[in-house]
Amino acid sequence: MSGKLEGKVAIITGSGRGVGRCTALLMAKEGAKVVIADNGSQVDGSGASSGPAEEVVAQISADGGTAIAIACDVSNWDDAKAMIEAPIKKWGKLDILVNNAGNFRVNTIASVTRADWNALRRVHMDGMMYTSHFAALHWKERGEYGRLINFTSDSFMSGVPDTFAYAAAKGAVVGMTRAIANAMVNYNVTANCLTQSSMTRMADSYYPDGGIKPSEVAPPDQRPDTVAPLIVYLASPEATGISGRIFGSYGYKYIRWSEPCHEVDLRSRDNEPWDLDYLFSRFSETLGKDLELKKDLQWPMESLDQQSGTAGSDNLKQ
Repeated sequence: MSGKLEGKVAIITGSGRGVGRCTALLMAKEGAKVVIADNGSQVDGSGASSGPAEEVVAQISADGGTAIAIACDVSNWDDAKAMIEAPIKKWGKLDILVNNAGNFRVNTIASVTRADWNALRRVHMDGMMYTSHFAALHWKERGEYGRLINFTSDSFMSGVPDTFAYAAAKGAVVGMTRAIANAMVNYNVTANCLTQSSMTRMADSYYPDGGIKPSEVAPPDQRPDTVAPLIVYLASPEATGISGRIFGSYGYKYIRWSEPCHEVDLRSRDNEPWDLDYLFSRFSETLGKDLELKKDLQWPMESLDQQSGTAGSDNLKQ
């Protein structure tokens, strides 16, 4: 290995398994000291165990790297603060924060419960805000180097309907990350988002149970280790001029998402107050031009009773 993160200190949340684990292993091989922050919970957020984090630390140590385990709950303000402080106390600084920790529940706008909403909000919105907040305080004081990488999702980017609460939380992550990028740019800090499509425990919990877990039979290009190299790049000094953007990992293809922009405009007649008849007469040939449901909705559900994991049916009811 070429030591692309030599001398750096990183925290990776949710790094006991899946993408987080693969990222921690690669960062350690590239010279970073790594905090494995994982409470060992199930995909729905229930339960806790220090085992997964400790196993990753043991593997990194066996490979000659440096790591410590912290079994914390990122959605707890005090836990998040202690997690950020741990590497600063031990190694004197924090360079990289990867907010990968997440939970998942299947629901639509009709089936979502208050418990679903609160569970997903706490981890994806509150948890990422808490950890980012305390990291930003350190980076502001230090003013030398900071890399924040927050996981968002295609669930938000394209509106997967039976991941309703998850999609909403991941949308908040994008807004938060862009705001951080602008706030921290003069402190030598970058903040970016990442989507990914590898098969992990989360994918197993989404797709219909056919007796075989997708993560166990995933081909090489659908495994979580395909995501880690992109994260390492965004965490490295090479990515100094990259901030406020969304990237994606899709097996052996990495992408950069397009940015929101004003596609088309419609102005009031003669810059006077809006005339309702004028708006109705002009909308279809301006703001409404070329819009159609079959093209614009990527995951149309045939019914709100449709089985989870099957969103995207071609049978769109008009």
